[in-house]
Order: sequence, then structure tokens, then C-alpha cells
Amino acid sequence: MPLRHHKLVIRQWGSYTKGRAVDDLRRLIALCKAVYEGFNGMNEYDLIAPFYDVEHAHFSEDLDMYINFAGLCGGNVLELACGSGRVLLPLAEEGYEVTGVDSSAAMLDIARQRLREEGLLECCTLVQQDMRDLHLDQKFRMAIIALGSFAHITTRTDQQKVLANIRAHLSPGGLFILDISNADARYMEELSGQLLHQGSWQTGQDSVLTHFVSPASSSDRHLLELTHFYDQHRQGGPVERTVITSHLYLFERGEIELLLEQAGFAMKDIYGDHELGPYHLESQRLICVAEAK
Repeated sequence: MPLRHHKLVIRQWGSYTKGRAVDDLRRLIALCKAVYEGFNGMNEYDLIAPFYDVEHAHFSEDLDMYINFAGLCGGNVLELACGSGRVLLPLAEEGYEVTGVDSSAAMLDIARQRLREEGLLECCTLVQQDMRDLHLDQKFRMAIIALGSFAHITTRTDQQKVLANIRAHLSPGGLFILDISNADARYMEELSGQLLHQGSWQTGQDSVLTHFVSPASSSDRHLLELTHFYDQHRQGGPVERTVITSHLYLFERGEIELLLEQAGFAMKDIYGDHELGPYHLESQRLICVAEAK
């Protein structure tokens, strides 16, 4: 029963007998519960997978960094939060054996299709898992979490669990590269409560995708709540809006260094951009390169 029919049932309440009203209410509660449970079990990134791919399709500033580090490691690569394969595919094109892990089935479907189109599907393994419960029967020479995805792990317990899992899947001496947003996230914190235009992209001959985000900062934690609005507009048609909420933890340098050391890593370098420039407080990125002890 569509939701608009639910409203109709409620409006007609007064015309029901008591028995019919109670029966309909019970059915309505059961149906709403089933709908809620279905959405509650859905990964929010499943909803925005096609939009995410459009938004990040042409972002390539970090690719040389990962390819160069993979060359230094000389072995197989594990990418956590691999999404739709933006980093994974170029690594596979360079001849590396890559395993991509993501919690979103829809993201992995897009990655799988892209790899298939490029004839690289046999070079990669795609696994649907939550990085907090990572379990692969394999060790890797390099692991990466690109473009700020680790900041979506917002509790200390989960952060420790993820880093311990990554260490357990690296060979001794293996490298872990962790890229975290720095200045951009702080900028959003200062604009709490505003609506920010992230970009617009042509997605067809007569359709446009626009992404807005509204940040809300926490008063007692280094945490941002981000409400994302993805608007699809087709010429002559209505705007179709998809809304999700995500959270972003705002890491300090000393904090992430301590977490990595506690997880069994030795810090090698910290950079402030994808060209491996020095890190400063106002750097765009906080990029950690750590070695598994």
C-alpha cells in the first residue's frame, strides 16, 4: 500500500466502525513497521551510489600517490571503503592485484561493472563487508583508505577496531595509507547550519544532478553531522530529491598518530596534500603513511 494511501486511511477514520478502525490501525502499524525495518537495514550509500559515482568520476588528484606507493610495496593491495572503484580500477590497470572492500552492495555493483567493461574483473576481488568486522583469509603488502572515508567511523571503539583489523591483514613491514580531510572539514564546521552547494553535473541530455550539504557541528565532540541533498532535475519535469545523513569525525594529528601506534603501526610520514607536501594545521589533507610492525 503506498504511503499516500496510509494518509487516506487516517483521514477516513471517522467513517469507520470501531472494529474496522482498530483492524486497519493494526494493519497500518504492521506495515509501517515492516517498511521501517526494511529502510533501517539498508545501507545509506546504496541510495546515493549512482550520485557518488557521478560526483567523483573525474577526481584523480590522489591516484599517482597510491600508484607510486603500490610500486614501492611491490605486492597486493587492500582498499577499504573502495566505493565504486575510483582508486581500485587505476591500480588494477597498473597490474596490481587489488581487493576492494565496501559495505554497500550498490557501490560494489558499480565497481564490478566498471571493472568488467575494462576487462579487469579477473584482477580484482570485491568483498561486501563492514571494515569494523573485516575478515579476509589473506595478507596484503599495502592497505589504503582514500578520500576521508575513515572519518565516517565516529566512535573511539570502532576506530580502534578498524585499525586493528587493518593491521591484522597486513604483512610485517606493509604500508597503510590513510587520507583524512583537514581544512575542508574545519571549514564546514565554521559554516554549521548553512546550506552549501557541492556541485552540479550533467547526467544526460536533459538532466542535471545537484548536491547540497548542510553541516551541523557538535557542541561537545569533534563531530559533524552532514545532511546531503541530491537533486535530480529533468527538463520539464519535477525535481527528485534524495536525502541522507552522515557523520564526520574531525581528527587532530596527535590523535590519529596515537591511534595508529596503539594498533601496531609505526608512523613513517604525514603529508598535507596528495603531492606529498608537508603537513600544516591549515593543510587540505591529513595523509598518514604508517608501517605495520
